[in-house]
Amino acid sequence: MNFFVRHTVPSLLCFCIVCLCMANGFADETRIYTNQIGMRFVLIPAGQFVMGSPPSEKGRQRNEKQHRVTISKSFYMGETEVTQGQWNRLASPNPSAFKLGNRYPVDSVSWHEAMQFISFLNKLENTNRYRLPTEAEWEYACRAGATTAFATGPITTISCVDPEPTLINTAWYCYNSGLAGPPRDFKPHPVKMLQPNAWGLYDMHGNVQEWVSDACKSHSLWRRSIGPVTDTYKDNIVDPLGKKGDHRVVRGGGWFQNGKYQRCAFRSFYKPVAVRNSLGFRVVLSR
Repeated sequence: MNFFVRHTVPSLLCFCIVCLCMANGFADETRIYTNQIGMRFVLIPAGQFVMGSPPSEKGRQRNEKQHRVTISKSFYMGETEVTQGQWNRLASPNPSAFKLGNRYPVDSVSWHEAMQFISFLNKLENTNRYRLPTEAEWEYACRAGATTAFATGPITTISCVDPEPTLINTAWYCYNSGLAGPPRDFKPHPVKMLQPNAWGLYDMHGNVQEWVSDACKSHSLWRRSIGPVTDTYKDNIVDPLGKKGDHRVVRGGGWFQNGKYQRCAFRSFYKPVAVRNSLGFRVVLSR
């Protein structure tokens, strides 16, 4: 898809504030940063966590080996998935299959198009700090300190006709995005309608799947694997980033999928040219 950048001219006051924040590397006490096109970013602290899932977790896949990861630097993560309104402020045309309004997440975006949007954002603010999250950063932010399948608790069902008690108020997934009513009206929903996780991030589970920066392989040389294959799932690894393979990792579940795919540890992948009506992205801002 060919699209062009939309030029946004900030007011002098806004421009000065942005320059000051950039020059100072953001003050430590600044927990929320809002950029020139209204995207809000939440400060995610550096830290350690256990990435992946235990063998006992319902819906687990074998490429979710648990391992300890260190995120060495704090970063700002988009409070929501990139919305159609934010996309329209910066790029055109809107690629979404569901053109439902400015508050809906942009969908049907390839990895390359997500990267192009980010390059426009960097150019607008004269920086190189905007990027996609790494796979490890995404799971770390999604968990927000939780060790359970979801940021809000364990997984109890992979059914689309029965509600998941720990997911129903935080994620648009197959039960509440269609089957609960109106029947079979499957579609994404406006961002920030449900509850955020403990770190103030919305729709980390459900709504649209999200591209991350890691490259991956689709299968190993020795056996067919389920999901992406990377060399980053190692104990005590620091700031991992998959760089091998011609596919790209996707995180988070979509509006049409059951609880298995909404888990913090679930991993998927597509070729970077792929577009899906359940696939969008979220932006991070390095400090």
